[in-house]
Amino acid sequence: MMFKKEIYDVKFRAIFIFLVVVGLFFLVAPFQKLAVSMLREYSDDQSIPEIVRKLMPKEFVEKLNDWSFFIYSQWFGKNLGQIIPIIAVIMAFPLFAREYENGTIEFLLARNDRRRVFFSKTFVAIFVMIFETMVFSLLPVIYSLLTNKPLAYHYAWAFMLHTVVGAIFWFTVALFLSTVSSDQVKPLLGSFAAIAATTVLGLLKPLRFLNVYSYIMGTKVLQTGKVDLRYTILLSVLSCTLVLVGYKIFKEKEI
Repeated sequence: MMFKKEIYDVKFRAIFIFLVVVGLFFLVAPFQKLAVSMLREYSDDQSIPEIVRKLMPKEFVEKLNDWSFFIYSQWFGKNLGQIIPIIAVIMAFPLFAREYENGTIEFLLARNDRRRVFFSKTFVAIFVMIFETMVFSLLPVIYSLLTNKPLAYHYAWAFMLHTVVGAIFWFTVALFLSTVSSDQVKPLLGSFAAIAATTVLGLLKPLRFLNVYSYIMGTKVLQTGKVDLRYTILLSVLSCTLVLVGYKIFKEKEI
């Protein structure tokens, strides 16, 4: 009964996210030649200030002719990478805050113990999110196979790992905020504030490690062809810690 309720609560968000992201993919993948052509004209346009044209150097534009570089950099390094934290927050922020706000938490706890409520809600939502992010990560592989594009498939799993681990981290941040909030606005705004703060502070060289966006977008994978193992472990440990602390708070919180 508990799992059925959670699946029902999550499915509308999951369907909406799935349709939006798949639609976004098909606004990117089929238009490689058009994108390269437009960017080439942009980089050659002398009427555009040089300082602006340097943001899109010719070397980078020419590399986009390579399908693997194009789809990995434009999908993971730009489009999907930018919205993964948003997807994670949308999936997690209402889990407990909505129950507190609507007064339904008392009904849930009258029929189930707190441990069952916490982990049922958490596992259903995080399982759906992980499944979707894996599908989104595999879209370049599926599309390349169907269209006979020469993709460097051995990099796909590294980008997928960065995407999934990054999504789980921001999910647990929003989950933690949801357990301590009595309404849905606070965890939503708090999560987006955390995303913005870590991104801005991460632009400073001494605080570059705070920029989780760089990890999710697979910057290291593009540069080295390998998983950023240390950062993956760090985010995994932080995610587990946030879940456990959130559970402890939920277990002891007065209703």
